[in-house]
Amino acid sequence: MLRLTIIFSLAYSVLSAQPSSVLFIGNSYTHMNDLYKIYTNLSVSKGKAVTADTLAVSGSSLKEHTLRPNTYKKIQSKNWDYVFIQGYSRELSRDSARIAIETIPYAQQLIDSIKRHNPCVNIYFYMTWGYAEGFSDSIVGDTYALMQERIQKGYLQLSKATGSYPIAPVGMVWQEIRNRYPELILYTEDNAHPSIYGSYIAACTFYSCIYKSSPLNSHCPKKIEQIHALNIQQTAADYVFQNLDYYNLDTIQVPKIQKSTKIDFTITEKWLSITLANKTIGGAKYYWDFGDGTNSARKNPKHYYAKDGKYTVTLYVLYDCNWHQLKKTVKVSKSQKDSKSPVKSKKPVKK
Repeated sequence: MLRLTIIFSLAYSVLSAQPSSVLFIGNSYTHMNDLYKIYTNLSVSKGKAVTADTLAVSGSSLKEHTLRPNTYKKIQSKNWDYVFIQGYSRELSRDSARIAIETIPYAQQLIDSIKRHNPCVNIYFYMTWGYAEGFSDSIVGDTYALMQERIQKGYLQLSKATGSYPIAPVGMVWQEIRNRYPELILYTEDNAHPSIYGSYIAACTFYSCIYKSSPLNSHCPKKIEQIHALNIQQTAADYVFQNLDYYNLDTIQVPKIQKSTKIDFTITEKWLSITLANKTIGGAKYYWDFGDGTNSARKNPKHYYAKDGKYTVTLYVLYDCNWHQLKKTVKVSKSQKDSKSPVKSKKPVKK
């Protein structure tokens, strides 16, 4: 996997505007409170076209996920754009030798399966949090702070061993919330599983990690008071943006694959309307900017302009796991015009 530094450019803006599908692989920490629905509602409220699903079995370690046929069926059920992998609550708090033997090989097995099905997928590790009072049965007698420190260390080890995949630092945002807003009840009665506040912390962290954008003023579950939602949203954004490099969140994942393609399209004009014929070969996804503030993700869209004018139509094509673009200008009018007027074009530009 190549790691390319993210530049907040037009190409990245186009990428973040695309419809995206997200899969969460984990256990009860993932399925509690329908976390995938909380994330979906949050993202949609911020103008993102998102679908999400979950593969979560209570108490499951990563090894146990690899032993289930349903894991691979779910992975292959869709070309997921993002997959979050969450270990069992204590799995990544173990010593490094146990993690190397009992976790890393199975995380790699999941990653390999996900990548075989969709080489362009973005994979994140979902860092969990320490128990409210630590893990009393631990040989080292963890407190909450010690357990959280061990969990963070474990996820950093996991990321480094499997190819420096980014980490969604939910557990560390959780710690920030505990410190800043101790009145919030983040746990259920067992002092381990997330309350609705805890799950919302996770959703806000995921959003900040994927879009490099703040979830401030986004949708929150009805049980969360608005002031608490705003505090969680702001804390998640602050922590993620201040630690992009530390958790490999300032990188994009581009596999070493080669595909040949030729980007092209034609424009048929009639009065104020245009019909676009996509002639691209080898594209995986398409996105159109009509130059008037509107767009489409259809392969061959039609568009109607509200008024006369000259517009730049841009086609963005995803291939080789990168977005490429081709621009053409078109002039439309309510009055009849010369059908032989040329359509200007520019060479494709790779972003």
